[in-house]
Amino acid sequence: MKAAVYLIGLQQAVGRAELMQRELDQAGLTATRIDAVDSTAVSREEMLEQCRDEGNWGYFQTKDMACTLSHAKAWEALLASDADVALILEDDVFLSPDTGAWLDDLSWWPADAGIVKFERWRAKRLQVALGKGGFTHLGREVRQLMSRHSGGAAYVISRQAAQHFLDSRPFDITLDNLLFNFDASKPARGIKIYQVQPALAEQGNDVRGERGIGPKRHRPKGWPLIRQKLRRGIFEFRGGFRILPNVVLGRATLEKIRFDGRSLATPQTQHTHTA
Repeated sequence: MKAAVYLIGLQQAVGRAELMQRELDQAGLTATRIDAVDSTAVSREEMLEQCRDEGNWGYFQTKDMACTLSHAKAWEALLASDADVALILEDDVFLSPDTGAWLDDLSWWPADAGIVKFERWRAKRLQVALGKGGFTHLGREVRQLMSRHSGGAAYVISRQAAQHFLDSRPFDITLDNLLFNFDASKPARGIKIYQVQPALAEQGNDVRGERGIGPKRHRPKGWPLIRQKLRRGIFEFRGGFRILPNVVLGRATLEKIRFDGRSLATPQTQHTHTA
């Protein structure tokens, strides 16, 4: 198997680009740049050619549309390449030094995987359901993800899964919910997803002044707000109700995803993976 690496970022975010180059270098990675869809340059009306105003998670924010469409550009780049899978990165992550080693030899890749999530979401209390079993590679576990997990800043996706999500257009939900919310996202239920534990990446590698680029977030009012809260509440309840039997019957455990930014594997010569 062959892997590509794509780094998504806004052209004007030069500070982030510099920080990410350091992360890529120390992780043994070379990435192809994907210019993110700029919500200050592309109108909401233009984005609605590939998106819907509202979906299962409520009002689809303009910035969130831009994010999802940016990832779609990376999926299209994967399909246009000769790679079998691609590591998709956003430009504000910290990477473990052994990340490149995971792509140098993909013999560990689960045969039924659509996505392997490399990222930890930085909510202190967040727990996700991970399937029992799995396997260990380079000192980390790879286990099936069985519950919602926020964040879409570092994941490896197969060609088949990339096509699967592109075929789900028009998009109507945030990128992380589209990929990792099995209750609110029908496309997410159509593939199998795994989680690396401890994670190889975490968001937060940011530059002052390069956050919040784009239009202000719109807050629905009245019935649209009530409808949004009801929808999200229903899907959150459905997710908890679905996970419970797996935990009670011992098919999954609730765990906090960890990230310490250090290689847990036996030290070895670092190889550079080229996209």
